[in-house]
Amino acid sequence: MGKWLFDIPVNAEKIRVRVRGVYSTALTKFFLSQGFEITQPSPKVSERFGFSNPPYLSPHIDIKAKGSRATVESLERFTPTLKNILLEAFDDIIIHQESYTKNSIWRGVVTKKLKDGYMVRFSLNNEGFLPSEEAQQQYREGDLVVVEVQGYDQRNNRIVLTESISIPGEYVVLVKKEIVKVSRKIKGSRKVELLDIGNILRPPGWGAIFRTSAMYASLDDISEELKKLQSYAEELLGNLDKVPAFTQIREGINLLTIYFPRDAKRKLDELRSEVIPTLKGHHWMKTLGRAPSLLVDFLEEMGQYYPNIDIDNLSELAMSFIRRNLLPKKGDKISIHHIKPSMKKIVLGPAKVIDVRESDGMLEYIMFRKFSAGGYYDGINAPKESGDFGITIAKEGDTKLITVYYDMNLNLKGVYINVNSPIEVYPHSIRYVDLEVDVVRTYDGDIMIIDRKKLDKYLEQGVISKGLYEFAMEKAHEYKTWLETEGVDYVHELYEDIREAIEEELIIS
Repeated sequence: MGKWLFDIPVNAEKIRVRVRGVYSTALTKFFLSQGFEITQPSPKVSERFGFSNPPYLSPHIDIKAKGSRATVESLERFTPTLKNILLEAFDDIIIHQESYTKNSIWRGVVTKKLKDGYMVRFSLNNEGFLPSEEAQQQYREGDLVVVEVQGYDQRNNRIVLTESISIPGEYVVLVKKEIVKVSRKIKGSRKVELLDIGNILRPPGWGAIFRTSAMYASLDDISEELKKLQSYAEELLGNLDKVPAFTQIREGINLLTIYFPRDAKRKLDELRSEVIPTLKGHHWMKTLGRAPSLLVDFLEEMGQYYPNIDIDNLSELAMSFIRRNLLPKKGDKISIHHIKPSMKKIVLGPAKVIDVRESDGMLEYIMFRKFSAGGYYDGINAPKESGDFGITIAKEGDTKLITVYYDMNLNLKGVYINVNSPIEVYPHSIRYVDLEVDVVRTYDGDIMIIDRKKLDKYLEQGVISKGLYEFAMEKAHEYKTWLETEGVDYVHELYEDIREAIEEELIIS
């Protein structure tokens, strides 16, 4: 039992996970190694893992991955375990958790009557909107009301509540509305059959929504669960009058977003390779678009059907092809995707690539950027003046992004080193997770580490691992020492190397 009074009534002998999307094979391997149960696996995953009769019960944790991100719905009691094992296994991942808990039930207080509903404070930190059509009666300010968190209204920037509470089970969800619905994934005669069962067996005054797991459930299983859920609902509702305001009555579902940076993708590559032939860089290449994704599929099928082929050679072949044909070249304009641990993405640029170099087997991009006048530059405390420009240096796999600021007379105004996850290069952008701590050389020549408090906050909140925190601080001190000793000389030497390209850009702009 957690900080709430009631658990959601589901069988939880083992934590069940459903995984969909680009990381499905790797994450299935990972969760099996952690003792979790995989439920409702895709046909392809079932084939790869030899699941002959996999469970089809509803998941406690539902993961859908696309690109570098995965969205997660986790039963509240299992969220701490999920976060802990992920942060321990993948040092560099970022886990953002929404402040509200979907489907949680609370005893709240009406704080304001609006034209179309009510504002209800349901916890010390959260207030939500109860639409008139979701309220069972009219309320006045100060009235107590039992509400369920329905979701979030992005347009109006507020949590949405309902009085029509739901009671989710393994196969069916009881709802305080006289309706019968079936999961969109269930079709044909089975859908018709479940609609009939729901209309016959649902308790008086309640409705039934059949979950995907009801696809193969027997009539006895469904009937037994509906009785169990009705009994649970009666117990829950019978205790509401005893509950004080701002109490969480029942657990809900935590909504999380996980960002997988470069090193996490590489670990996922390794996990996948334990199941099926996998190119190095598989999960990065699969995010580049349809053509490179098909190339990866083709080469990995070759590795699967011709076991004597060296998968490392195929990896080098794919990487070489992608670098030659898809990654940015001199003269291209690209954007810089600066991803915060809060999952907010700041897009900088466009920046023009004025030079591409190879260093230690990695591509290094030198980019030119123009700045608008007005205000001050963050960190370096220099005024933004007409004619200012910057040179940004980004290298594949590097944990720093360097931007050097100049005025129109080519005088150095400052240096800003962003400490980040290893840089990933894409056809039209570079991307990294900003680790918040930065190193600067200010307008006055001072060299210092800034913004450490933000990193401290993310560690305390469980957004980042302790390992990533220590890594970021170690790198910040390393880059501070570099800037104090040789960094400024490096900047001046680089400027001389690309002087002609810079002067050409100044003339064009």
